[in-house]
Amino acid sequence: MTVTQEVTKIDSLIRMVNYMARMNKSRPNARKSQTMYFDMLVEYYSRIRDAKKNGEFLASHTVFFPTEILYAMDIVPMHTEMTTWLIALFLKEQANLLSKSAELGLSPEICSPHRGVAGILASKYIPRPDAVLWSNLICDNTAKSGELMMELNGSPGYFVDNPFQCSQGELDYLVSELKGMIEFLERLSGKKMNWNKLSELIENTNTEIALYREISELRKATPSPASILSYLELLAADYMFPGQAQAEQYLTRFRDELKEMIKNGIGAVPQERFRLMTLFIPPVFLIAYLGSLYEELGVVSVTEPMFFQWPEFKLDPSKPLESVAKKSFMIPERRSMYGPLSDVSLQDITDCAQQYKIDGAVYWAFMGCRHTCATIKIVKEKLNEIDIPMLTIDCDLVDPTITSEEEVRGKVEQFCELLEDR
Repeated sequence: MTVTQEVTKIDSLIRMVNYMARMNKSRPNARKSQTMYFDMLVEYYSRIRDAKKNGEFLASHTVFFPTEILYAMDIVPMHTEMTTWLIALFLKEQANLLSKSAELGLSPEICSPHRGVAGILASKYIPRPDAVLWSNLICDNTAKSGELMMELNGSPGYFVDNPFQCSQGELDYLVSELKGMIEFLERLSGKKMNWNKLSELIENTNTEIALYREISELRKATPSPASILSYLELLAADYMFPGQAQAEQYLTRFRDELKEMIKNGIGAVPQERFRLMTLFIPPVFLIAYLGSLYEELGVVSVTEPMFFQWPEFKLDPSKPLESVAKKSFMIPERRSMYGPLSDVSLQDITDCAQQYKIDGAVYWAFMGCRHTCATIKIVKEKLNEIDIPMLTIDCDLVDPTITSEEEVRGKVEQFCELLEDR
């Protein structure tokens, strides 16, 4: 029997990313790590596109899902939120996706990446997955979107319940949840867990987390060497490629580039004037614009404590499943976005402010993320205690009708004037 390949927006996404990779290679001063990032995306989505043709099992999953398990079982993963972001970024399909989600009855107050997920599935923009996997990390939107994905796909699914705290009992509970998911996937896919491969992935993940820590340390330099353009790259390496050789190679190259820039006294912008802390995620569709605007204004985002400040810990490859569970309790985003906002999380933010010698902070108030927006006043008051001003910009991650380039420019320019007068 011949299996025909579905024609989806994944083909267009691959072509566009390939084009970006070729353009990057033609620029004499382009970062090699950025070209590696584009190549990683092409490989990732080519495998998704060809999964059915190659007889592979395709599983869609929500953010912060333990993808190491899928890689260890040789199951093709598809990160739904990142796919929505990248279709919005590279193909400018936001309007179609959000319009389709509105037809399904999803209100504008719901997180737009999850509305986008509904849109891409209902529009058949992506191949139909063989299974849907989701959890309650990091919010209610994530917990509910899995059910909607099952309904739209007609695919079987599995929900992983993540506890809020990290006691031994809750760690054991999460391990039992992961065991249940593995059994579900083994029955459905006919594939068995390769425990040796999972152990290798855990060892690789240790290396990657160490590289994230090293990159964070390098960004303390004056001038700081990393542009805000790397934000999405670092997220993709973490969210889509945990334990994979590509992620380690990309992070190693990026670290080495930062080291070389520091050695030569080169910063991310020609003249560093203001060092900013970025809180939450800037609008994905504005990343390139922000890169140009920050360069023009001499602004550098030197730290993003909600996303890239990994705590000190080491996973044990001899206990791979326990390590996967432990990692889910250690992700930086969890400290400020899942469960109660603790004094420890707030102290992390003020510590970063002092260690990175920031001049100010920008909180991207994503209207669809109710739990992070609820912390804005608390974070602002905490930074005020150490005399750090904070700019809040209302925005949406993928919907350009909420925040325009002109509005962002005006607010950032005004904030820079305030910083200059201090």
